[in-house]
Amino acid sequence: MMLRPKVHAVRLPLAIALGGAALLIVAFVGGIQRLTPGAATPASAGSPRAMIELGRWLFYDRRLSANERIACATCHRQELGFSDGRVVSIGATDVPLRRNTPGLLNSGELTALTWANPQVRTLEHQIARALFAADPPEMGVAGNEKRVIDRLRADPDYRQRFAAAFPADDDPFTWDRVIEALAAFTRSLHGRNTPYDRYVYHGETTALTESARRGMALFFSPGLACGHCHVDLAPPDRAAPPRWSDLAYVATGAGRSADRGLAEHTGAATDAYRFRVPPLRNVAVTAPYMHDGSLPTLDAVIRFYESGGQLDAGSEPERRAARHPLVAGFVLSDDERRDLIAFLESLTDADALQSLAFADPFNGPRLSVADPGR
Repeated sequence: MMLRPKVHAVRLPLAIALGGAALLIVAFVGGIQRLTPGAATPASAGSPRAMIELGRWLFYDRRLSANERIACATCHRQELGFSDGRVVSIGATDVPLRRNTPGLLNSGELTALTWANPQVRTLEHQIARALFAADPPEMGVAGNEKRVIDRLRADPDYRQRFAAAFPADDDPFTWDRVIEALAAFTRSLHGRNTPYDRYVYHGETTALTESARRGMALFFSPGLACGHCHVDLAPPDRAAPPRWSDLAYVATGAGRSADRGLAEHTGAATDAYRFRVPPLRNVAVTAPYMHDGSLPTLDAVIRFYESGGQLDAGSEPERRAARHPLVAGFVLSDDERRDLIAFLESLTDADALQSLAFADPFNGPRLSVADPGR
């Protein structure tokens, strides 16, 4: 099977070790804005396990929205990798949000948490935006802060859970504590038990199908060069983040809206239509794709890149001119395309999609307040 590149763009060397050994792709590509880790969030004096469990309850509780219509979990569904399957989500007031909702698995490892706002560097910051944003509103809490907190305080179960999570607080019913608990739960959402991880990091030579192995070779080949932007490093005990994640903001040509991406925050014309390179673990369950949800399937995404970022993309000359040179196009056979999809599907952690530790506590396991262990 031979790859047939359509355009021979400049490619940089890849260091790839396959066959069960660690796989490390290191690329420095011109014109891609790299990210550096954000400031660490100060540790709370609370109980970490109780805090995570409190965060789980809050995450699934519609009472956290001002009008009690949606929960965090409305837009972040476990079976969809904590994405929501919509082109864009709908907020508590039925107003569509601007961009596609990303999945949350492994989001505690990321160095950027939104499609195009480099100032949001911690989960706490992102959660506060979701709660208090007004244009468009998500949870709609702005202006209703006291009413929502009082609603939570009136629940005897929450009085126990807040006290267990933050035992040193005279009154733990504050928005800082709500956000801290939600962030603790979100950081607990790990999804790394994938066939890919078992094959590459744990030496399970049968973890990947032959088709997925062929797709993996295609993914990291110079002709496709997917590994220039989607970079994987070893697990947390062996390397620092990011992993399969936000190494850069890149203009791919995708999108049909007037959304100018990173340039809205930097003011730089060179940042027009640049959006975060998304994580790829669990990507097979987080459709639709791209910042605007404009590509419905993995097959559509692959064909978009085959076209050099032109298929199903906006036609604005500025958007096309901003497209990164690496988005140069290539040619795949139907079999090669299926192999590439098989590889992307091997990045799914099926256990995380049904883990009781991440599940809705209102319709599932009610872990003890006294012993909120996993």
